[in-house]
Amino acid sequence: TGLEVSLAVLNTYTCDWISKYYSPAVESAVHSVLGQKCRVRITVDPEATVPPAPAPRESRPPLDSGPSAGAPPALAPGAGLLWNSDVVLNHKYTFENFVVGPCNRFAHAAAVGSGERPGKNYNPFFLHGRVGVGKTHLLQALCFSILERDPSARILYLSCETFVNHFISALENGDLDGFRTKYRNVDVLVVDDIHILANKERTQEEFFHTFNTLYQAGKQLVLSSDSPPKDIPTLQERLVSRFRWGMVTEIEPPCYETRMAIVKRKSRDQGRELPDTVAQLIAEQIDQNVRELEGAVTRLLGFSSLTGKPLTLELAREALGDLLQANHGAPTMDDIISAVTSKYGVKLSELQSKRRTKSITHPRQVAMFLARRITRHSLEEVGGFFGGRDHSTVIYAVDRVSKAVRSDPEVRKQVEGLLGRLGAPSDGRL
Repeated sequence: TGLEVSLAVLNTYTCDWISKYYSPAVESAVHSVLGQKCRVRITVDPEATVPPAPAPRESRPPLDSGPSAGAPPALAPGAGLLWNSDVVLNHKYTFENFVVGPCNRFAHAAAVGSGERPGKNYNPFFLHGRVGVGKTHLLQALCFSILERDPSARILYLSCETFVNHFISALENGDLDGFRTKYRNVDVLVVDDIHILANKERTQEEFFHTFNTLYQAGKQLVLSSDSPPKDIPTLQERLVSRFRWGMVTEIEPPCYETRMAIVKRKSRDQGRELPDTVAQLIAEQIDQNVRELEGAVTRLLGFSSLTGKPLTLELAREALGDLLQANHGAPTMDDIISAVTSKYGVKLSELQSKRRTKSITHPRQVAMFLARRITRHSLEEVGGFFGGRDHSTVIYAVDRVSKAVRSDPEVRKQVEGLLGRLGAPSDGRL
C-alpha cells in the first residue's frame, strides 16, 4: 500500500497542468525529501493557507521594557493567510515593532482597533499615504493581531492589481462563480493599492458586489491607497461612499522626532546603536520615507563593518553621500516663506500672528498649502510653524486653497507661479 502524499493547489487548471507535465518532477522531489517512493495525489483546495514567514533564529534583546516587547505574536502552528494571498506575513511587521509618532499615531490606533474587533470597530478600514511611510507595516500588524486572537481566521491579503488580473482571467475562462467564491468566502479581505481600480468600470462593479457581500456578513475589509477615496479618479461614487463608511485615515511622512526614533531603533535592531550626531544627520537629511531611513542605517552599518572605521559624521557622509545629496536642495519652509512674503507683500510675523484679515489669511493658507505640497513636514509641524496652529487649521487651509485653485483662475495663476519659483512645477495635479 505505500505512502500517499497530497499536494493542494488553488484551482482545477493548476491541478491538471501539474498532473500532466510535472508529476515525475514532483514525485522525485517528494522521494528526495522523504527518502522513499510515494504516490502523489494533487487536490484542489482554494482555502489552503500560507503560514507566516519564520521568525529569525537569532533573538535580540527587546527594544522596550517588558517580557513581550518586540517579540512576534504567539501564533498557532500553520496560522496565516489564505494560499491565494500575494504576501507572506513578515514577523517584523507587528504593532510592537512599529515606531509611533505624531505623524502616524492616529493611523496606528485605528489599525489596532480594527485588529481587536474585526468587522465591528472600523469597517472598512481605509489607510492612505505616500510610498514608504509604513502602510504595509500597519496592514500586516493588523493581520497578526487578528490571527493572534483567532488563528483560524481566513485572511485574504493581495494587491488590487491581482484582484483585477484574477477578475479578467475569470471572465476569459467563464469562471466567475469560482472567482466570487474565492473572494467572498473569507473573514478578512485586505486589498493593497485600491486606487488601481481607477478607470476599470467592470472591475469596480465586481468589487462593489464583493464589498457588499462581505460587509453585510460582518467581515472585515481593509484597504490601502496612495490617496483618500474622494481623490481616486473615476472611482464610482457608490464605492467612494462605501469606502468612507468606516475609518478613513492618513499615515503621514515621519516628522523629525519619529525619524530619529526609527533610526535609533533600526540601528539597535542590527546590534550597533548610532551616536546621536550621526542619527541626527540621517534624520535631518533623509526625510522622504521610512524605507530610505532604514536603508541608510543598514548601508552605514555595513560600510563601517567592512572598512573597520568607527561610526562618525565623516563616515556617514562618505557612506551616504548620494542619499544626502539627493535630498539636498529641496525647497524648505524658509524658501516657501520667502516666496510667499515676497509675492503678497506680507511679513513672516504677520503670517504667524492671530490676525484673520483676508490680506493675511490668504497668504498664510497658500503657504500652508505649499508646505504640505512640496515639503515632508507633518500637519503638526506646519501648524506649529505658523503660530502654533493645530493640524485641523492646516487641513482647512489646504482644502480651501485646493478648491480656490480649481474655481478661481487668478488663485491658480498665483499658486502655479509660486510652485515654479520654488522649482516644483504643478505637473497638472493642481
